[in-house]
Order: sequence, then structure tokens, then C-alpha cells
Amino acid sequence: MRRRPPNRLGTGTTIAQVRDLRVTLGGALILDGVTLPVRTGEVLALVGPNGAGKSTLLNALCGDVPWQGEVCLYGEPLDHWSQVEMAMRRAVMLQQAMISFPFTVGHIVAMGRAPWIGTEAEEQADEAVRTALTLADVVSFVDRVFSSLSGGERARVSLARALAQRTQLLLLDEPTAALDLHHQEDVLQLARSRAAEGDAVVVVLHDLNLAAGYADQVAVLSRGALAAYGPPRVVLTAPLLSKVYQHDVEVWPHPATGEPVILPKRG
Repeated sequence: MRRRPPNRLGTGTTIAQVRDLRVTLGGALILDGVTLPVRTGEVLALVGPNGAGKSTLLNALCGDVPWQGEVCLYGEPLDHWSQVEMAMRRAVMLQQAMISFPFTVGHIVAMGRAPWIGTEAEEQADEAVRTALTLADVVSFVDRVFSSLSGGERARVSLARALAQRTQLLLLDEPTAALDLHHQEDVLQLARSRAAEGDAVVVVLHDLNLAAGYADQVAVLSRGALAAYGPPRVVLTAPLLSKVYQHDVEVWPHPATGEPVILPKRG
């Protein structure tokens, strides 16, 4: 199996992209003609209603669904890379981690180092795992069996495994869904710090205010199409969001930061 370790890309480089992406699953058209870049040094948030195609787009970037169009990683079509080479270039945190065996948290996080076995980076394994455990705030239950954890704890372990992989592209599918407010903020602050260091982070979010507060770019998906793409202050407008979500919303600038604050109209 080919093992070509990646070169680190400069900030602002397109590390992944989709062009005219179409995905059909079970006879249903899930994504229709989506074109989108993913750049280093940025957090890209994928938002939109249920069924808009957010997770499917993330899965296409992973190569985990059949597609038509182009999906590229490091400037090459996905089929240019072996599975191990893709794992050296992008790490994925899925919504639900299915673990059948009684692995401990420490064992699961260490699995993130598997792509680097037999390379010079193998010697970084212990330090990478320790750092990931700390960043995801799971050190206190590192010896517990994964199946004994709560939903939020499992999500943080899955994040730690992705962090231990140490790739320049991090793909997160609803990483805050099962988390309390404190850990939601921790995860998005971590995404921001990764981007500040020159990594690229793609994150699927339902909370529009988290997207507004932490993303550099926002892609709004609606019925499988890209409804808007750009900085949060440009994209997250009341007319667009009211149309996409089919519910009237109000958008105000935050008094301290100027970031959009989004609330549904009530009453």
C-alpha cells in the first residue's frame, strides 16, 4: 500500500475542494452541483436545515459516498490517494462512533496514529496522544471503556482520536451536538486555534450562532444546493436564512464583536 507522507501547505492554499458535486443515495438526489473550496488557515462551517446535504458533503470530502463531479484533496482527485495516504492528509470526526469491542478511551485515541506506523512520524505517537487527550478534555476517563461513556463524552473521545491523527485537514460532523455549552465553546475555540496555525477545519453545525462566532467562511446548503458561501457577516442575513429555514429570523450585530446574532422570530 502506498504511503506518501504529505508536505505541509502554506496558509491560504486550497487543500480540498468539490466541483459540480452530485450525490444520489437510495434514488434520491442529495447534493446537486455543489462547488466549494476548503482553504488552509480557515474554519469553514456547513450549515442548513435537516436534509440539506451537510453531512453528505462532508462524507464526499472523505470519499465515503459515491459521487459525480470532482472531489480533490491536495490538488489531486481522491482516487489518486491510497486509504492510508488520505488518512495522513485528513482526519474525520463522525456524528456517531460505533465501537463493538471493549476498547478503552486511551486505546481508541491511539488508533488515530495508525496511518503513521512505519513512517518517521511514528515516534511522535505518545506525545500526539497525550496532547489530543488534553485538548479534548478526556484525560480524566482515559482508562474507561468507551461503551460506558455518555454521548457527550464519546463525542470528545472521537474528537481526540481525530486530533491525534495530526493532519492539516480536520473534518468534523456536528461535533457540538451532544456537548454542553462549555465543551461546545472548547471545540470551536480549538477549531479556531487549528486554523490560526495554518490548518483547515470543516465543521457541520446546526447552531448558526456558533457558525457566526467561529467560522471564517460559511456555506449555507438548502435542498442539496449551495445557497450562499462567504464570511458570516455577508452570508448570515435575515432574508437568506428566513428563506432557507422557512421560518422568519432576526439578525443583529453583536454589540461587542459585530458578529451576527441570529434568533427565530416568535410570537
